[in-house]
Amino acid sequence: MENILLFGGGLHTNYCIDIIKKEDKYNIIGITDSIKDIGTELYGYKVIGRQEQLKELIEEYKIDAGIITIGDNWSRKIVYDCIKNIIPDFKFANAIHPSTIIGMNVEFGVGIVIMAGCIINPNAVVGDFCFFATGAQLEHDCTIGDFASISAGSITGGKVNIGKYSAITLGVTIMDRLDIGENTVVGSGSLVTKDLPDNVLAYGNPAKIVSNRKLGEKFLKSN
Repeated sequence: MENILLFGGGLHTNYCIDIIKKEDKYNIIGITDSIKDIGTELYGYKVIGRQEQLKELIEEYKIDAGIITIGDNWSRKIVYDCIKNIIPDFKFANAIHPSTIIGMNVEFGVGIVIMAGCIINPNAVVGDFCFFATGAQLEHDCTIGDFASISAGSITGGKVNIGKYSAITLGVTIMDRLDIGENTVVGSGSLVTKDLPDNVLAYGNPAKIVSNRKLGEKFLKSN
């Protein structure tokens, strides 16, 4: 088994650990976190350092790869940039729950986390560092950009394109052949019937744009 390091010690980490243990492909060495004290135990594993200490941690613990275990899309991007600054060729693993249904010709990037009960249908393309929560469904011929996410119970129609950093939150339905722009958030329970541009918050049935968003603006509550 490869030794892996988890980057981030928030609530999202617990879900990721569950997936990794069920996959039984990797040996979790520990966690890095920017706030919690080194030596703190989280979800059965210890905080062994800060991400800025990556070179030293790799040498000390013989780390082969890592997973960014952070739910917020832009925060994953910030951590990724930090890691790549330190070690440009650092390897990232995927964590895909064994119950996930994956269709033919699906393309996966790296650093992806997929929780229990998700469906990724044929010819879908999943970018790097995407996150799928419990029961999310990505239909055939869809594309989801890097650092984007689909939350629990949300469903897309076929041939939907979701841009980088965008978040489809809880219980959303997106009709087929639509484009969701970059850094756009769709609020919980929405029905999306039309294309949405970059950098907006939209929600409702049907979903309507209610405000603009800045790149890097968070959409999740703090732990």
